[in-house]
Amino acid sequence: MNQFAETFWHNPQYIITLEDPDEDDEESLCTVIVALMQKNRRAQRKMGAECLTIGFAIYKVSSNIKSLKTAF
Repeated sequence: MNQFAETFWHNPQYIITLEDPDEDDEESLCTVIVALMQKNRRAQRKMGAECLTIGFAIYKVSSNIKSLKTAF
């Protein structure tokens, strides 16, 4: 079990909607790129600090969900 499962829901959560399919995609799918960064960690590394463990999860929300407030 994830050691952070009890606090996971406190993390920032974002909902994105992909509406503009890629022109060359035969299935009319969209591309999304997600990047994470740790601000100022490079500068702190010079002072001996290590990078922090970082992770993320992406979930697909069913299109038949009427209200996201009740979905989660």
